[in-house]
Amino acid sequence: MKVLLYCVCQQDENEPSYGPGIRGLTGHGLTAVVSEVDEPTTAPSVSSLLAYERVVEAIHAQQTVIPLRYGCLMESEEQIVQLLEDHRREYEALLDRLRGRTEMGIRLLWSASAVPPPSLAQSPGAAYLTSLRNRYGSQDAPAAEEVLLADRIVTRLAGWSTEQHREVLSSQQGRLLSLYFLTPKSAAEEFRSKVRTISTPRGVKLLLSGPWPPYNFVASAA
Repeated sequence: MKVLLYCVCQQDENEPSYGPGIRGLTGHGLTAVVSEVDEPTTAPSVSSLLAYERVVEAIHAQQTVIPLRYGCLMESEEQIVQLLEDHRREYEALLDRLRGRTEMGIRLLWSASAVPPPSLAQSPGAAYLTSLRNRYGSQDAPAAEEVLLADRIVTRLAGWSTEQHREVLSSQQGRLLSLYFLTPKSAAEEFRSKVRTISTPRGVKLLLSGPWPPYNFVASAA
């Protein structure tokens, strides 16, 4: 058997009910939410992934969490308690940063026929474009027109988020630029309303999602 780790949160004197087979391991003022699972031999099923996400979402709705992607497996409960000790300061700082916040997402999809050609022209987004080209390579770096649209959206939503993160992906269907926002939970509906007022160029689809546990703001938490 392995121990599957869902998330880390602040230790609570009144431990909530996490659901059948799921419990909290406490140590050093923190709680790791876990369950025992069989040794995986195949890729997880869709139902397993959805069940995992529902657990994290339910806890996130009640308190501040450091959510972990599916697949964080430990050999024993003792190893997880040791993890809490080793990363205590990091986890406490993360919890302070995430307290009262949730993740909202915007996806901008350019169909293959609407993808703008690469542009070398100088623009307010040129510095960001250069950094993305260095990060992803020329194939997956967004064109300047994509960067400018993303910058415009981020600026428009600045009053409803404290941090933002971007990712770009190319495929045969087109290009997908994902924007993730760390937003106060109390402002989630205002964020949604503001996004509905954003217009996009012809051929560009805007998809809004959230609120979600802030997966994209806790890189390398375990």
